[in-house]
Amino acid sequence: MQESKAYCEQIVRECLVYPSPTTFSRIIGLTNRALKKEDTLLPQNTDRYELYSGMDLSHGVNIAVEKLKSIKDVVKTTHVYFTAYTGHGKDFQGLKEANVDILSTAVKAVDAVCPNVAFWTLQTGGKAYGVEFVNEGIPFHPPLKESTPRIPEPYASNIFYYPQYDTLRDLSKGKSWKFCEIRPDAIIGFVPNNNAMNLAQALALFLSMYASVEGRGSEVPYPGTDDAYKSLHTDTSQDILARFHIHASLHPDAVNGRAFNVADGEAVSWEAVWPEICKYFGLNGVAPDPSKSTGAQWMREHRPQWAKWIKNKGLKEGALEGTTWDFMGMLMGGMNFDRQYDLGECRKVGFKEEIPTAMGYALAFDRMREAKIIP
Repeated sequence: MQESKAYCEQIVRECLVYPSPTTFSRIIGLTNRALKKEDTLLPQNTDRYELYSGMDLSHGVNIAVEKLKSIKDVVKTTHVYFTAYTGHGKDFQGLKEANVDILSTAVKAVDAVCPNVAFWTLQTGGKAYGVEFVNEGIPFHPPLKESTPRIPEPYASNIFYYPQYDTLRDLSKGKSWKFCEIRPDAIIGFVPNNNAMNLAQALALFLSMYASVEGRGSEVPYPGTDDAYKSLHTDTSQDILARFHIHASLHPDAVNGRAFNVADGEAVSWEAVWPEICKYFGLNGVAPDPSKSTGAQWMREHRPQWAKWIKNKGLKEGALEGTTWDFMGMLMGGMNFDRQYDLGECRKVGFKEEIPTAMGYALAFDRMREAKIIP
């Protein structure tokens, strides 16, 4: 069982087949926002999984308990994959309070209803290493390792992942279940009900529309700075991320209480990946050109054409309007420093899965195309 604002369907998808098709007899996906089964691209001819919307964890434990109790046989739940996030747009303290609260609510509600739970995963990310505050001079020494101490104050108070981990640790005391923290880098994936902070979706929409307007075969400069173009990073495809959630949960003694980086494989740069991503759309990806518009600027300049483009291509409405273009600009321009992960710890606990970074993007683009988000 999992509660998620984004990527719910991918953990469900992997639970159906990984590490074998018989590992889980039943999968329950919980989301806050509405999510129709037919929109997920999940198999439709199986009753092994169910999706339930309206799991709003901001209303307190009692409401969450009643929601769980409405699900038949939920008491048999054994593994919980927690990837929820709330409060986009709030200040640091608001984000911390809201996200610690929903985790605490989820754990207490599950404890009250599901006596057979054996394991929790908590998904965090690169903010645990202070990537937001590198330019403030915090200690930052890639490749980033899980043994790295928490960043110093006053910046540490702005990282809600720290009190989330502490909350889960404290709530686990005296309980039979175990837990671990999972830290992806930038997540590359498909979200059927939209996610404003989805780099793959932003790139897919930008490059699809760019190819339509400028023509296939056109050059498209990298929409960021030269430093960001050449910096090292380790993206995390939703497939790899979902599989590590499952792998960790099935090795409780090896991972209990620990944090783990997870990414697609070796460190890459946009300089290596950008041409491959653009090729998917029939474009020629080239180095940054300061004289050209950034991706966010180009999309805003062509805002009057969005509705016509969507209609002419027969695409799903709302994705363009629901995408945060500044998030794309931040990741591709603001992250102008090496931030690659060390993957030694996840390898030590037996997780060997990897995928070429460009292939992870292609898988996400394929799903967006099938879902009519891009042509």
